[in-house]
Amino acid sequence: MKLLTGRISDSRSAALRVICLLCGYALVILGALSLIRVPWEKLLLGGALTGVILGIAAQPVLGNICAGLVLLVSHPFAIGERISIQSGPLGGRIEGEVTDMTLLFVQLHTEDGQVLPPNNAVLGAAIGPPAREAVAQ
Repeated sequence: MKLLTGRISDSRSAALRVICLLCGYALVILGALSLIRVPWEKLLLGGALTGVILGIAAQPVLGNICAGLVLLVSHPFAIGERISIQSGPLGGRIEGEVTDMTLLFVQLHTEDGQVLPPNNAVLGAAIGPPAREAVAQ
């Protein structure tokens, strides 16, 4: 990751780091299982059943993680930028400064304090500059 320092933004390098780590862990696990001669048919069946159960149980979390990766890669706003998020599920309009972006939440500093809208709600919301009266202050 040191090769990418200065070439891409911090949020994009964080997303790339997570993807590389997940791929590396998967390769190590598959390599270890092949060394102890675990049959692939049983691995595929067990993995499919486990994937279905975990997918159903962790659907909100997985949705936020996928939306977080999309936000980190597409980069609709940057850390330190003042934005306005308009969304029904979020309760209307939220205006504030982006202080952090993780795989689950976007952290906004508003006049009322810190707000952590989930990534899937932010991805489905209209994002734009703050209202003019908020900018003039």
